[in-house]
Amino acid sequence: MTWQQIVIAIPLLLFILYLYLIAPGKRLQSNAEALLGKLYAHRGLHDGNNHVYENSLLAFRLAAEAGYGIELDVQLTADHVLVVHHDATTGRLCSVDVSIRETPYDALPALPDSSPIPTLAQVLELVDGRVPLIVEIKPYGSPSANAAAALAALKGYAGPFCVESFHPMAVRYCKHNAPHILRGQLSMGGKRDAQEVNLLTHIALKYLLVNVLSRPHFVAYHSQSDHNLSMWLMKRLFRPTLVAWTLRSQAALDQARKDYQMNIFELFKPT
Repeated sequence: MTWQQIVIAIPLLLFILYLYLIAPGKRLQSNAEALLGKLYAHRGLHDGNNHVYENSLLAFRLAAEAGYGIELDVQLTADHVLVVHHDATTGRLCSVDVSIRETPYDALPALPDSSPIPTLAQVLELVDGRVPLIVEIKPYGSPSANAAAALAALKGYAGPFCVESFHPMAVRYCKHNAPHILRGQLSMGGKRDAQEVNLLTHIALKYLLVNVLSRPHFVAYHSQSDHNLSMWLMKRLFRPTLVAWTLRSQAALDQARKDYQMNIFELFKPT
């Protein structure tokens, strides 16, 4: 091989490797129709004004009654109860700040409206298949254990749902243990929040490099900051199902609908 051929071959091989890293999995046709084209209330239909709290049974009931799909977050308590709560701790919403994964369920503080932090089982009973669900598996503690608990709770649930996570090992667990369930890789764009994620993780998620681990059926992305080479290539070469998060205006929703098949909104009434 001549040096000219080597100069051509090395960039070509690196580009092929790059495509291999960002490629999603094959589309899952079954169980997807009921989820596509829907609007999803982020953490339920809460109002942001401390009248209806996020990830509360009231927020989920209001979303279901309005006909919106629901996005929610799940994680395990110290005694392995799968609860619906976004943060690793309770301090942002509750008057007492404790680590959820280090606290038994019965010892968790209540939400400010005096209702308990709901379990996923309670939410499934409340929704009862009326609207589709996006179940985000949080990474706190063991991502695989959280994924296993989520799959166990969802087993036998008759309503439409899918699972997703920022942590590729949680999505990978679903890939190996429930390949028939629609799974998604949450990714991010825009500037890094140093308090939320380290630099390497941010780069890997922003540029879809973790897809090689999770091979998701869909990619969930911050649609307003998806202008990068990885997203451009993935949209055009692989044409995956895309989920937009989190849209906070009608203008953002209208823009996202051009490329995204499932749209998660918050704090406004979409049309």
